[in-house]
Amino acid sequence: MPATPPTPALSHPWGRLTLHPEEVQDLGIGPQHIRLLFTEGEVRLATEMADPADLVRWSRWAVPLEGGRAPGQVVLHVRPSLPDRPLLVQPEVPFSLLPRAEARVFIRVPLTIRLEIDVEPESARPPVLFRSLPSLELSDTWWGEPDHGELCWWLETTARRRVSPSLLEPHLAICPLHMVNQSKVDLQVEKLCFRMRYLSLFADGPGFWADTARVRYQGESEGSRIDMTGTPPDEATDSRLVSGPQVTTQGFTARTFARLRAFQPLGLGGPP
Repeated sequence: MPATPPTPALSHPWGRLTLHPEEVQDLGIGPQHIRLLFTEGEVRLATEMADPADLVRWSRWAVPLEGGRAPGQVVLHVRPSLPDRPLLVQPEVPFSLLPRAEARVFIRVPLTIRLEIDVEPESARPPVLFRSLPSLELSDTWWGEPDHGELCWWLETTARRRVSPSLLEPHLAICPLHMVNQSKVDLQVEKLCFRMRYLSLFADGPGFWADTARVRYQGESEGSRIDMTGTPPDEATDSRLVSGPQVTTQGFTARTFARLRAFQPLGLGGPP
């Protein structure tokens, strides 16, 4: 994985968080609610509003209390990232591209919440990840054949053709997708596999953007040529790089589009 650039200062609820002994802090990022507590040398976390006395509902991490740490406090970093799996995206209203036609759509993707702790605050050692949570619960699903495919997250979306600043939210990333039909038949966009690990994440005001993924459909048997621009889209007028792609590539070919079949994931997170 490539080196991650220093994270720019981000708007609340992202950024640095200091926990003091016996002080409960609640953190809301989109639909996700997190409760944090530092006590008895441990960081404790619950994803529901648990009572601090109810240890059954808390996850617990013992932390070192030396190495430059200020007495009686722990520093956490709350960072956004794109999902670690591909998204199986189903537009609410399917559409088609004629041969040689192009279309640009915008998909709002729930961010992943990375909770990191300063193990050695006074050293150059980077914070350590201790928990990763989705800002919106998504369902597991599968893309491909039963014996050959990819584990994905399921996302139902409006796949907007236009975006406005009002659509920027702290728990979502707007991901532009530029599609080109280079085949000789109509391309029916009913369901597509959107591979997130190759995208960069940019902060822009209160929300986030990914770089544009360019998908050139060449036919059912040939698959699609996929390239990422690596730069923020034109709509992100004041963007700052938050993180580079989880996997770097010069482009690749993969199956991206499919028609709907007898398929139903277990539990939907709802359309962003």
